[in-house]
Formats: sequence, structure tokens, C-alpha cells
Amino acid sequence: MLSDDKRAKFLQLLKETTKDEWVWMNGYLSALTETLGALPPTATRVVGSAGEEATTAFLPAEVESVRSTPISCTVVYGTETGNSKKLSTEFVKKLKAAGHSAKIKSTEQYKLSDLEDESYFFVIISTHGDGDPPAAAKSFVTGLQERKDPLSNLKFAVLALGDTSYPLFCKTGEDVDSMLNTLGGTRIHELGKCDVDYEAVALPWIDDVVRKLAISSSNTVAAKTTANQKAAKPAGRAVYDAKVITNLVLNDVGATKSTRHIELKADSSVVYEPGDSAGFFAHNSESEVADVLRLLGLGKEDRIQWQGETWMAGDLLTKKLSIRFLPERVIKKYEDLTGKTIVPGRKDLDALLTDFKFDAGFDSKKIFEILEPMVPRYYSIASSPAAHGEKEVHLTVAELEIETRTGTKPGLCSGYLSSFAEGSSIQFFIQKNPSFRLPPPDSDLIMIGPGTGIAPFRSYLFERESTGGNGKNWLFFGERNFVSDFYYQTELQAFMDTGLLNRLNTAFSRDTKQKVYVQDRMEENAAELLKWIEEGAYIYLCGSKDPMSKDVDAKLIDILSRRTFHTEIDASDFLKELEESGRYKKDVY
Repeated sequence: MLSDDKRAKFLQLLKETTKDEWVWMNGYLSALTETLGALPPTATRVVGSAGEEATTAFLPAEVESVRSTPISCTVVYGTETGNSKKLSTEFVKKLKAAGHSAKIKSTEQYKLSDLEDESYFFVIISTHGDGDPPAAAKSFVTGLQERKDPLSNLKFAVLALGDTSYPLFCKTGEDVDSMLNTLGGTRIHELGKCDVDYEAVALPWIDDVVRKLAISSSNTVAAKTTANQKAAKPAGRAVYDAKVITNLVLNDVGATKSTRHIELKADSSVVYEPGDSAGFFAHNSESEVADVLRLLGLGKEDRIQWQGETWMAGDLLTKKLSIRFLPERVIKKYEDLTGKTIVPGRKDLDALLTDFKFDAGFDSKKIFEILEPMVPRYYSIASSPAAHGEKEVHLTVAELEIETRTGTKPGLCSGYLSSFAEGSSIQFFIQKNPSFRLPPPDSDLIMIGPGTGIAPFRSYLFERESTGGNGKNWLFFGERNFVSDFYYQTELQAFMDTGLLNRLNTAFSRDTKQKVYVQDRMEENAAELLKWIEEGAYIYLCGSKDPMSKDVDAKLIDILSRRTFHTEIDASDFLKELEESGRYKKDVY
């Protein structure tokens, strides 16, 4: 019980501090209580001003020993979608609120030579694709792998972001954690591993580390953590049941490709925002599964044991297992199983079984043990909850055709989605993308979205039309031919007529002798682009990573080199500043 005077001071302190500082105070006192346990022999009893007996747990010298001394910390993030950056920013805020010196850098900015001077070093990094680091973090990870000099004075902790749908869950974070440990660093907190609902694990992990630093900085024994990230159970994905209400080809007669507009209507409200993606677990095609079963010498109803469950072979191959573009680790397992020598490189299962046949008498059911689960595929959402209702989700899907060793095949997920007739049932989930949210309503927006990269920008335009705001909108769109490939032409022209879309520049590469792309249209409008950027416009880019996004980056740097504002830094650094400040955002694939 506090005296009235102390209680008044305590309440006044709460009024003058932030929620982040409350979190730190709570963690600090909790850890302090756990560490010190019972009252020391020198504790004294005093009487408070209200007459109640109070406890003073420490003599002045002991109080002095638990005062925190600031710790110097560095938080480095490696991100593809922005989630690691978001968490790092939150982490640094909490470290500073706790009185520590903390700085934040991206893996692209961080100089590995600075590791020798670090005291407390924290890495928050995601994993993408087949266990790969984010593009901007590859040199950071490679540099750690190549490092030989020890880091015996380094104290570190790693928070890994990933997706349990992928076999190499949080692989990059695991590798960084292992490398720092191998180099002699002291791990002060165990590796945190986050699934797609990353905050369920990440936020307790961050609080645990801040709490431990509070104890470390007061020179007492590190407290036992009270909020272990393993105890935080991820809520998992919300899977929506839906009907396909529209599935039509956007291209006109004579097109050399096929792109579809697909509309789904869920049984319940879908929680998403413009910029998010819809995720799907595709099914392997009936014909491809039949070929694999024939090569395995199995029937589709033969029983297979897989991960503790009994499946029919046909269902397991159709719904669960990846049989396309097998990674080399799976090829190696097949090589070990069959004793065959296999040419390196990724292969489809039907090609592997055709070119490297297993010997007579081999138990073909063993092949199922080495195959990995299918991973989800994601499509940018092209609808707006404000304009199209909370139950509808629209997609823009390019139908792919892939030449393989055993013939031409449709893209796994594009072929799967394209095959659904209107009225068919389908399931999907939402993949949040907080780093690709619409800018404030009154901000000007430059959108660069060739091909299916137009999908999120259709969502943005409908959302802005429905919710209002004075921000201007400018779209660059590109495809092959004007007549056959101008996606959403009628809608875009209507947006121009109403004044919602202030500028629209198109590039149709096959309509002229010399191919024209979106970056060429940007060059033609360089002066106006610079004016918009100087006035604070945001730039958003969506579409293929290579070569489109690289070409657009190069063109932006070229245009920015001619600017007459903020000339104290070069164009490349200026573009990086736009990206760091959130005014240049990319969603590329």
C-alpha cells in the first residue's frame, strides 16, 4: 500500500508517461521482483503518512545498485514486405522509452565491419521463397557467412519472420542466429520464430528483451522471463469459404495472352484493406497427378501414410504435395533413395520419375516421404471493401503457360483459379501487407502498375472514390497491345471523366516498331513527375521484380538526377530516402 503522498506522485507519473513507458515500468518491476525475491535482511519497516505500515526493501546503497545505466543497442532489419521494419521501429521505440540508446538500420545500410564495435545487436529478418533472405538482405547474410573474425564481445538476439506453409520456415533467421553464435556472440534471448500473424510472437519477444536489458543494465542477475514467446499461440489464418461469382477473360480477340478478372463472394465479411493479397492453396491438375501415379505404379485409391494420417494417393498428390519445380534438397533425397546419379537443377516430379527411373522392386510409396507440402500462392486484391462490400474479393490473374521437360503446363495457381466455373466453391485467406497501404487521403499518389500490377491500384482508386479525399492520382499502365490488353479500360476512363484519376499514361509495347514501356512514359513526363515529387507525392510500384521494377528504379534515379530541390544528396540516395520515409513503396514479385 502506498501513502497518499506517494500514490499522488505515482498517479502523476502515469499521467506524464506514454503507454510504451508503462510497458517498460511494468516489465522492469516484474523482473526486479522475480530477481530479488524475499526482502533482504537489511529491509526496514517505516510508517507511512496515513499511519499504515510500509516496507522499504532496500537501503540507499542497494537502491543505487538497481538504477539502470543506458545500454547502446543496434536493431537491424531485413524485409521484403515491410513487416520486419515495422517491428524494428516498434522495438527501437521501446528501447528508447526504457532509457537506452538505440539506432535502427536496414541490412542494406548496415556495414558488417561495425559489428566489432557493437555491444547489443538485434536482428529482425524475414524469410522468402525457398528459404531465401529478402533481396536487400542477401549481401548482409553472405557477409556473415564469409566472416572469420570472432565476435566475442557481442550480445545478440534474433527475431525471425516466416510462414509455416513453407518447408524452410524462418530459415534466414535461423541461419543468422546460428552464424552470430558460431562467431562467438552471446545469445541473450532465444530465437523468436513468427508465423504470418507475426505480432502474436513478436511483441512478447520484444517485451522480453527489453525486460532482460533492464535487469542487465542494473547489474543484477538476469530475471527469468515471464512472457515466453512460445506461450503465445498464433491465432492462425482465417480461411474464408466463397463462391466464384465472375470469371472472365479481360483480353479481347487476337490477344497473345490471357488475363482473367475473378470475383469471389465469401459467406462472411472478409477483413482486408487495399494493398493486401489473397492467398490460395492450389490443387495439382488431374492429368499431372495421373501421370505421376502411373510412373509410381500406384492407383489413386492406394493408401499412403503421410505425417501421421492415412491418405488416398490421388488426394494426397492433388491437394497436399508439391510436385512442381522440386528444390534440390528433394532431388538429393530422391538420389539417396534410389541410388541414381542426377543432373543438378530443379525438376518436376514427372520429369524426375521419367528420366531417373527407380529400379524394379523399389517401394514407390517411399517417394511420398521426401515430398514437401505445397505452399500458398498470393494475388494482389483488386477490389475495395468500401466500394465492393465486405464480402467480395476481386483478383487479376495472368494465365501462365510453362514449357517443361514433359510438355506445356498451365501455371499451378493461375491454372487452378482459371478453371473455376462461376458458382463453384473455393477457399482463400488474407495475407496482410501493412507496408503497401494507401497514403493519407489528401496525399498525391503516383501509381506504376504494368500488367497485373494494376490490381492493387484498381483497389486504391475505388477506395479513394468511395471514401473521399483531395489527393490527386496518376497511373502509369503498360501491356502488349492497346486493342486487346487494356485491362479495366472502361473503369479507368470513367475515373478520368469524374476527375478521380488526374493523369493516365499507357505504354503498349507491341503496337510500335520500337517497344515502349512504362519507364519510357515516365521519361516523357519527367518534368511533371519532378513537380509532383517536390510537392510531396507518394510513388507506388507493383508488378514483376525483374526486369520491370529494376528498370523503373533506374528511370526514377535518372529523372531525380535532374531535380532542382534537395540537391545536397545524389539521386540514388534521394530515392532511398523516399523509400525509407514511406514515400516510395514497392510490391513486386
